[in-house]
Amino acid sequence: MMHRSDVTARKKASGLGGWRPGAGRKRIVQDPVRLSIDHERPDVEALEAMAEEQEVPVAHLVRKAVRAFVKRYGKG
Repeated sequence: MMHRSDVTARKKASGLGGWRPGAGRKRIVQDPVRLSIDHERPDVEALEAMAEEQEVPVAHLVRKAVRAFVKRYGKG
C-alpha cells in the first residue's frame, strides 16, 4: 500500500505537482484575520437559513454585514 507522503514525494521528484505561483483557488479575502465570536443560537440559525437560501457560506453573510456596519458608522 502506498502512503500519501510517498505519492507526494514521487510527484515532486518528477517535477510535477506541488506548489506553483498563481495555481489554486483565488482567495476570497486578500488579507484575512480570523475572529472567534460567540453568537446567540437563534441568530446563528437565522444566518444558516439565509445562507442556505442564498447558496452562500455563512461567512459571506457575516463579512457583508460587517462591511455594511463599518461603511455606515465609520472606521473609528
